[in-house]
Amino acid sequence: MEQKKLSLYIAAYLALFVPAPGRLVYGITLLLELNILLLGGILVDFLVQKFKFTEIRTYIVMTFLIFFTVIYRQIFAIAYSEVALTLGFLFYFPPVSLLLIDNILKSSETDFGLRIKKSLHNSLFFSFFGLILFLFRDIVCYGTFTFYGSKHQIFEKVLFNSDKIGLFSFFGTVPGVLCLIGVLFYLDVVFRNKMRIIKNSGEAE
Repeated sequence: MEQKKLSLYIAAYLALFVPAPGRLVYGITLLLELNILLLGGILVDFLVQKFKFTEIRTYIVMTFLIFFTVIYRQIFAIAYSEVALTLGFLFYFPPVSLLLIDNILKSSETDFGLRIKKSLHNSLFFSFFGLILFLFRDIVCYGTFTFYGSKHQIFEKVLFNSDKIGLFSFFGTVPGVLCLIGVLFYLDVVFRNKMRIIKNSGEAE
């Protein structure tokens, strides 16, 4: 992973995942928002450039991102008020994420299809590790599994007594989640290096 992209990922993880409650349902909510904003932002940016509004491009795109975020939050305020109340201002973190801004406003791709493909690859990769992080904290730190339930409530399945978690409760804290993020990036670097070695050895043959 190139240094610039690594920095974007680290900044995005810290901004989105450290302040958020370590429950899967909140992680899904934030990551779903991030991916919808990415797709919508790329479409708006493509249309802005197509119709030659390049001078106000950034303002139009950012206005769309904020506007959609407000709508997205209102949807959750109606459908799952507990989620909206708990996340609060965290709904406004995805639209200002460096990962999102870089993929929308700083993309060098001019072809719409290629932009979508490349950006989704980055976003889904980010989301995959994010969901693992939230699921791990939900189960291991709190002994629960959370999801969207009925009647505007969060579904929570208690898997085991949280009093017996002991040391693992550390990962529910801010220092704990920082450690988990560090481990995830270490595993990612190891995986990518091994894949690069396999690819290079295959090309050499």
